[in-house]
Amino acid sequence: MKRLKKLLYFLFFALIFSSCKKSDQVDLSSLQTYHHVAIPLVSAEIDVEDMLERDTGDIISTGTDGELFLAYVTPPTSINASEIVEIPEQSFSISVNPATQNLPSLNNSISYGDTNVNTFTFPSGEELTSIEFSQGILTIDIVNNLSHQVVVSITIPSLVDDQGGYFSDILTAPANNPAVTQANLSNYIFDLTKGNIGYNEMVVYLDVTINGSGSPINTTDDLTFSFSMDNLEFSTILGDIKYQQFDLGSIPLEIDIFSNSESAVQFLLTNPKIEHTIQNSFGFTANMGMQSMYYEDLQGVFLGDVLYDSAAAGNLQPAPFYFPTIEQPSNQGDSVTSIITMDATNSTINELINSTPKSIVSNPVVVVNADSTITNNNFISSSSKISVSTEITLPLEGYAGGWVMGDTIPFDFKVDELFSSETDIDSAVIKFSTTNGWPVEVNFTLELLDSNMNLLSSIADGELVLQSATLDANGKVIEDSEQKVTLLGCDESCVDNLNQTKFVILLVTAGTSDFDNQQSVKIYSDYKLQLSMALLISGRMF
Repeated sequence: MKRLKKLLYFLFFALIFSSCKKSDQVDLSSLQTYHHVAIPLVSAEIDVEDMLERDTGDIISTGTDGELFLAYVTPPTSINASEIVEIPEQSFSISVNPATQNLPSLNNSISYGDTNVNTFTFPSGEELTSIEFSQGILTIDIVNNLSHQVVVSITIPSLVDDQGGYFSDILTAPANNPAVTQANLSNYIFDLTKGNIGYNEMVVYLDVTINGSGSPINTTDDLTFSFSMDNLEFSTILGDIKYQQFDLGSIPLEIDIFSNSESAVQFLLTNPKIEHTIQNSFGFTANMGMQSMYYEDLQGVFLGDVLYDSAAAGNLQPAPFYFPTIEQPSNQGDSVTSIITMDATNSTINELINSTPKSIVSNPVVVVNADSTITNNNFISSSSKISVSTEITLPLEGYAGGWVMGDTIPFDFKVDELFSSETDIDSAVIKFSTTNGWPVEVNFTLELLDSNMNLLSSIADGELVLQSATLDANGKVIEDSEQKVTLLGCDESCVDNLNQTKFVILLVTAGTSDFDNQQSVKIYSDYKLQLSMALLISGRMF
């Protein structure tokens, strides 16, 4: 018995020793076991702004309450003071014949006075009462065709200095010689009310003394006084600027919210508005209007006119039309802002802000002193201007059906790297776990793209449906939808595609709840769509 036991012990140790030899290793791949493995693929929390960026770029804004809206802004257009009124260079002459009859000689001195009123005209018929010059030169020339010395005292009550005194000067012109003097007009205010009509008139007083030299004086002899005002610039103008109209040019504004969407079957924003912000530092009333305003598609084909009710009387009309009066400042140097709004209450823009990409083309004009039958008391400073900027605000409030949006998610995960060549997968399933915090019903499609953004395959293809979050009576989300779990089969080609995938495009087909009845919803920045995606694999693995 003892011998038998010893023999068995020997055989046991011999087997152990032989199994440990390097040349006879055990193939561990044969020790596969059956497993269920969950591989996370995508986990994302996506808001509406993420989805819209693909279509709208950087025009998405957030309101004070978190509401999202799209804001399209045109560059400001300005009308400057130099466009409203221009002070042209002025010149006039006064010719004097001092002798009523020929005299054989003039030995004594004779004097006489002359008052001259010169009327200026301005390009647009302005009736000006005062010009405060910022620069300008007054030049007075005397052409003396007499054989006698001439002394002229010149007073211009229309040029008033900062002390309230009038311009005055004395010129002496030798016999048969000229004389000239100049004055810097930046030291003066040009008072154009001294004449009989009360505007646009310059009054000049001349006191002329002829000192006789003994030479004769004839009726053909004359004196000429020339006045010129050059390089004129103003700091302030007072008077009646009169009626003027300024064309601000054609301004196209592309509304392209859906230009990159895969589709937008039905979409209508229910509360759009166009807001014209007008800053005015001129001392006159003005009106802004539209010579034309219409929609066209992105190929330039006319779609329809924008109608506006200029009289607030329920009478919508196409352009030309005018907006309410632009406010004017009470004091020089001040500026006032007028905001003119076009919305669903006074125009048809809400009917045309829909899923068709388009441009709004407008030709705005500004009219100054529209009532040409009255006299105006206007002021203009050199820095005065009317500045017009236009913003189209599209609150994401409305209803939609069949609107497809997309967001691209980076993806760099190879399923095969987790397993050896001996892995035998019996089944593969993609598990989606989703929660909807958007006020829209959602269908999902995931597109798998390679590194060159080429489409490999699609997953779900609209099979994954989420009900809208719960809304209150005002169309705002008050509760997210319940979490939904969906399983979709993933065959061998599906797994192969996952191995090549570098990007996943999440396409969402959205439609508002109760779309058929056109129930309006609102979109806020805190709305989230939560999605997690995992690959469930079952089989023998090592």
